[in-house]
Amino acid sequence: LILPMMETFRESIDILMTQKRRAATVAIASVILAAMAVAAYTIDPAGCRWAPKCAFHALTGWQCPGCGISRAAHAALHGRWAEALSYNWFFLISIPYAMAVAVVTAWPRLSVRRYITHRYVAYTYVVLFMAWWVVRNIAGW
Repeated sequence: LILPMMETFRESIDILMTQKRRAATVAIASVILAAMAVAAYTIDPAGCRWAPKCAFHALTGWQCPGCGISRAAHAALHGRWAEALSYNWFFLISIPYAMAVAVVTAWPRLSVRRYITHRYVAYTYVVLFMAWWVVRNIAGW
């Protein structure tokens, strides 16, 4: 009689600790994300000498898929959506998907998790990411 109760108690403790870890992880990630948003809002990477530059672009002259993300984030946070799209349109399209993945990672019991984290969705995103890399260099975006 005591042994089954101990198993249930241990399972309850494990679930509680997992929930506490998840809550702590979400809190830490939220603080980091907020700090990054404040930095992206206040610092204009186009006019800042010490803002990181793309090593791939410096070495090859081609743009990587991430080129322009910091400038796009700065422009988007200031409400200049056309300018943000001109820097990196794939970044702005990626934001909803990244947010959805973050939400279902933080709360794994959500029913939409299986759709958002499905391997075909992830494969499609990777294929689009690679296609963006090629297209932006061919078209000169």
